[in-house]
Amino acid sequence: MVVRLIGSLLRQDYPADRYEIIVVHNFTDDGTEEAIRALVEQGGLPVLSYHRKAFSSPTPSRQFGAEIGRGSIIAFIDDDCEATRGWIRAGVAAMTTGTGLVQGRTLPRPDQPRHFFEKTVTVTAPTPYFETCNIFYRREAFFGVGGFSTEFLDRFWGEDTDLGWKVVQSGWARAFASDALVHHEVFRQTLLAWHREALNLRVWPLLVRLRPAIRQDLYCGYFVSRQSAAFALAVGAAAGAALLHPVLLLAALPYPWIRTLESGRYRNPLAIAARIVVGLPRAALIFGALAYGSIRHRCLVL
Repeated sequence: MVVRLIGSLLRQDYPADRYEIIVVHNFTDDGTEEAIRALVEQGGLPVLSYHRKAFSSPTPSRQFGAEIGRGSIIAFIDDDCEATRGWIRAGVAAMTTGTGLVQGRTLPRPDQPRHFFEKTVTVTAPTPYFETCNIFYRREAFFGVGGFSTEFLDRFWGEDTDLGWKVVQSGWARAFASDALVHHEVFRQTLLAWHREALNLRVWPLLVRLRPAIRQDLYCGYFVSRQSAAFALAVGAAAGAALLHPVLLLAALPYPWIRTLESGRYRNPLAIAARIVVGLPRAALIFGALAYGSIRHRCLVL
């Protein structure tokens, strides 16, 4: 995948002498180093450099790459992505005066099959997550806030969200460039992995405590999404029905209704129903993870 990514970066319709490609590799003994060094040895423009590291998470790798980069704009992309030819040009064009960061559009690879349980990224509008698989930072804005926070150096989730909000909170504007398009790999997931992924959301209360401006993008200021708000209401309804009166269980009805409205790419009613049923344990894990994080970090987010 990383060789495919580099190929897409070498084919950009942007002046080759005006950008560089920095690959930071948390070393894996699988032929990656040899494959990239072979591309480096070809030389020419744009300049491609390879750096072998042994960091414990992606965050130090991204910080290192930003620090050794020479450009006035830093663009982040991941090895499981492929940039379209106009990616850099569109991202740079959106970096107008006063803009500190530009999110690009990310879609699942169109040539790959979709799965009932999968891991990919879809970004079609500005998000509060500031995903590093496709984002541009003005160098002045990035280093003006110190880059990635030390609280996230050993984490595998949340560091990009924290960085984006640091830049926004410091006064820089944010923008979205739909033409800065990246395609993301579609990975098949096991049911267990799909559920385990929900536990990552336990970091949200910490993020909100550190970056209070995030609340402006939360649903009603306290919920990560409308679905999570409806599930919290359903939990309260179940507790109320058990302790007070069964009629209170009616308050749980908004959850399946909202899940149906927000069914995403699913259109078949049976598939939607199956997704809701199978997703109940995952929704419970999300609620539990957020509740745990809220208590631990003393910041309510559900």
